Parts: sequence; C-alpha cells; structure tokens
Amino acid sequence: MTALRLLGALATPQDPPPPATQVEEVVVVGERLQATAQTFVRALAAPPPGRKAAVWDEPLCVGVIGMRPDLAQLMVDRITAVALDLGLPASRPGCRPDIFIVAAADGDAMARDLVQSRPDDFRLGMSGTDLGAAALEVFQSSGRPIRWWHVSVAVNAGTGRPLQRLPGQPPFVPPRRMESPSDFGPYGNIVSPSLIRDESRDILGRVVIVLESSALDRASFGQISDYIAMVALAQIDPEAAPEVPSILNLFRDAPAAEPGLSAWDRAYLSALYRTDQSAANPATNLSTIGRVVARDLAEAEATAAPPE
Repeated sequence: MTALRLLGALATPQDPPPPATQVEEVVVVGERLQATAQTFVRALAAPPPGRKAAVWDEPLCVGVIGMRPDLAQLMVDRITAVALDLGLPASRPGCRPDIFIVAAADGDAMARDLVQSRPDDFRLGMSGTDLGAAALEVFQSSGRPIRWWHVSVAVNAGTGRPLQRLPGQPPFVPPRRMESPSDFGPYGNIVSPSLIRDESRDILGRVVIVLESSALDRASFGQISDYIAMVALAQIDPEAAPEVPSILNLFRDAPAAEPGLSAWDRAYLSALYRTDQSAANPATNLSTIGRVVARDLAEAEATAAPPE
C-alpha cells in the first residue's frame, strides 16, 4: 500500500515551472585583451599633466589652408564624418575654425611661423591647458610629417564655465556675503565632498595641425585624412607607437600601417567620448576608458563570430 501511495504521489500533476528569466547577454573580456587595451590607451592619451583626456563638446568647425580646394574639402568631410559618428554636430560653412590644418612644404618653418604670429592660439597662459613650453618647442622643430598642438580648458561640469578666468575676461568681484554657490562666481568649481571624485570636465578649445607636403609621398590621401581625424579629435601622444593595428603607425616602419582608422582607433575614440571621467585620479579615468575599449572590441568580435 505504501508503494502504491508513493507511486500515485509521483504521478500527481505538479505546478508548472516558473517562466524562464530573460538574462542579458554577458560578454566576457579576456585578461589579455583587457591588458592590451590598457596599454593602448596609456600609449595614446596625452592630456596636460594632472588633467583628464579632453573632448570636443560643441559643433566642430574644420579649416584647411595650403591645399587644393577639392582636396581640402575631402579632408574636412572625412574629419566631420568621424566626428558625426561620435555624436558631434558639425558647424555651418563660414564658421571660425576650431581645428586649423595647414599644409606646407616645410613643416618646421610653418610651425615656427604660426607660433610666432599667433602665440595666443598655442598658450593661454593658464596651467593645465596645454603640454607646456618644452612640448611647444618640439612642435616647432620635430621634423614630423604631421604634427599637432591641442589647447583644452577645464570647466565646471554643471555650468560649463571655465574653472579659471580666461585671458580677456573681467575679474570676478565677490559680494560681501556669500549666500549661495553662485556667489563664488563663474570660475568656482563645486564638486562632491569626496577625495576620489572630480566633477570637472576637460574640453578641447583649439587644435592646430601642420601637414608637411612630403607626407603625401609616403601615404595615401585617405590614410592621411584619417590620421589627422584621429589627432584632431583626441589628445594623442606624438610618440605613440601602438602595438595593435592603428592608423597612428602610418609613418612608422612596424607594425604595418592601416588603410584607415582601425577597429582599435575607433574603439578608443568612441570610449573617450562616452566615458564619464569623474575620478580625481587621471590614471583611473584612463583605466576606465581602457575597460570600455576592451569591452567594445570583445562585443564586436562576439557579434562578428559565425554561429556555432
């Protein structure tokens, strides 16, 4: 009898199983890819000492001189296309260039002339806005076929106002009694009460790029346009020699140069413009960008892999 009762209990209909839970796809990032991405980001990024990697946050205006009009337009269109992919709008024709590209037969001579004739375009006279006097000297005498100079400004993330008074701006005279955050003036930076967070942002304000005409004998116009797009949209170390596929190896012997922006280049630019750099330690912010680069590349590889 006991066996029959047990058999009947086993045959009794049970409650239906709970519905399956939808789980988001998890992309596993290998340690090797993660380490390579971190090395790649550290090799590329060249913000001013102690500052964050800067980005553009307004419609871009690209100007090219010293080049045939049709070629100049092709270069502007290419840089603009890369910027649009990053979510940056383009300015209208006739705007004042923020990205200023000059083609010349002698890059050193042109760089020196630009610095002497337009010094305010290179040094704002404030700390943390450029790489300093020694780097500016290298810009004028490096002999590189393509060279660049970035100027960036730290701003209050909430208001977008610079944290330092820019040349030509009137000084701020505070009221007798400070009653609200706005009483600290337009250059005040209100941050969270934490030693590990910094709510400021670094915004690109100007990029000057000198293209020596001899570069056109060493690479295609499309490669050069992509190279310039890369250094125009991010503060790239001129000494960077990535060990992964990158357009930045264009004028180096090894590894071989890419025909255009590589998957690594695009991943870096995308991560740079999407990452919230809120850490007080600049190295921590670069590590965060590196993790995003690795994750994006892993996701792209997983998507491209044929189904098993």
